[in-house]
Amino acid sequence: MLKNLLGVIEAGVVFGGLAGLVTGMYLLATGPLPGVIVMLASMALLVSSVARLSKAQEVRSEIDAGCDRSCRSRVRSSGT
Repeated sequence: MLKNLLGVIEAGVVFGGLAGLVTGMYLLATGPLPGVIVMLASMALLVSSVARLSKAQEVRSEIDAGCDRSCRSRVRSSGT
């Protein structure tokens, strides 16, 4: 339950970052300084989100690698 909620929150952050980029581009035409600030803030949201997702993927690949090693050792020990 909590993992699903965190995934939804993370998706909201990504969509918020993308909306911030579009808003920042619009604000660049009307007022350059607020546009740049909004775009930098939305890029920071997106970078932090990507960092969390890549860390989760790294942990997942380490777990999968550990399972592969242990599964192979079980197959070898049961096969002989």
